[in-house]
Amino acid sequence: MMTAQQVANRWGLDVTTTDAKAVGALDETLMSYLANGRKTGGFLKSVFEADSGMAMGHCLKGYFFLLMASGSLMARVPKVVVAAEESLAGATPREHAHVEALKHWAGGDQITATRVWEGILADHPLDVLALRLAHHAYFYIGAAGDMLASVERIIGAWDESVPSYGFVLGMRSFALEECGHYTEAEKIGRAAVDLQADDPWAVHAVTHVMEMQDRYAEGIEWICGLESHWNAANNFRYHLWWHRALMHLGRGELEEALRLYDEDIWDPESDEYLDICNDVSLLLRLELLGIDVGDRWQALMEKVADRTEERLLPFADCHFVAALAAGGNVNAACEMVSAMAVAGGVFAAAGTPVSNALIAHRAGDYAGAAKLLRDVRDDIVTMGGSHAQRDLFELILSDAEGRG
Repeated sequence: MMTAQQVANRWGLDVTTTDAKAVGALDETLMSYLANGRKTGGFLKSVFEADSGMAMGHCLKGYFFLLMASGSLMARVPKVVVAAEESLAGATPREHAHVEALKHWAGGDQITATRVWEGILADHPLDVLALRLAHHAYFYIGAAGDMLASVERIIGAWDESVPSYGFVLGMRSFALEECGHYTEAEKIGRAAVDLQADDPWAVHAVTHVMEMQDRYAEGIEWICGLESHWNAANNFRYHLWWHRALMHLGRGELEEALRLYDEDIWDPESDEYLDICNDVSLLLRLELLGIDVGDRWQALMEKVADRTEERLLPFADCHFVAALAAGGNVNAACEMVSAMAVAGGVFAAAGTPVSNALIAHRAGDYAGAAKLLRDVRDDIVTMGGSHAQRDLFELILSDAEGRG
């Protein structure tokens, strides 16, 4: 039996393993994750082929399952947590902390998990995994200020000599944009793309700046000019196509946006939550602008039908409710909202009234929809999502007020 040892990864952080090859494979997995790469799962498989008992391998597997926000994958997380805990013999304090964060997140306490990641970053500012996970967590609780502060606290330890620096700049750019610092966000985002052209998050950050500033022609040019890079990404590429469609909506090119939906955004095989949110959001926006989207809601409703009990992300749940209501299954939509109310927390405080407003708007109760959205307007941010994504609810409120 091989003895566990500490091997430094490409960021100079010790990783406990019985085979140095596993550390190299783990590094490749992290780089692919940062780039939203399609081969991330294959790289992670290589980690286990080299060292089936690597704690960070099991921990990363658990993180990936949780990031997918899928009920079927959530069911597999407890087993992964056990495997990670059983692999901690001889592990470093940093690795113990990552497994602790995994346990908190798996138990539904992502806030505490985020505190653990921030603790890791305080001691190890080059731990890009902890940074990215904290970035994700802040995004989905609507804490843009914390998202920016998280990056700013560690940025002094980074420069172009450190692997993945471009990815860190991409995170910084997006956090700046969500905080309204558009000029600096664009400058840093462009620098990030210059360093790391395969980072769709950085491309996406600059796109957000242009969307917020109504620079639609520039936005289309920016997205199209980098398409060969971001379109090589995993399903996140559909989100960049979605952003391009929004730019066309801004220019009044509604048929082009619908074409993009059919040819580049809609994936009949995908049930990933972000893909569904993209689809629902674009179809709703098209309808608000007077476009008949035909039977496209039916296919979306079928995707959502098996995911009504998950309660993983309030932001996603609202979009699922909208798909059910638009597809004609109002009873299922209402049952889902009732379950959200029982779940408490943000699901009840923000997700429930927003979802009820979406159902009311679909039913033609514009006055009711408008009141629900006005009453919860300041709390919608707590569901997470970006300004561009949450604009959907403002558009529905404006439409409801105009008709009510």
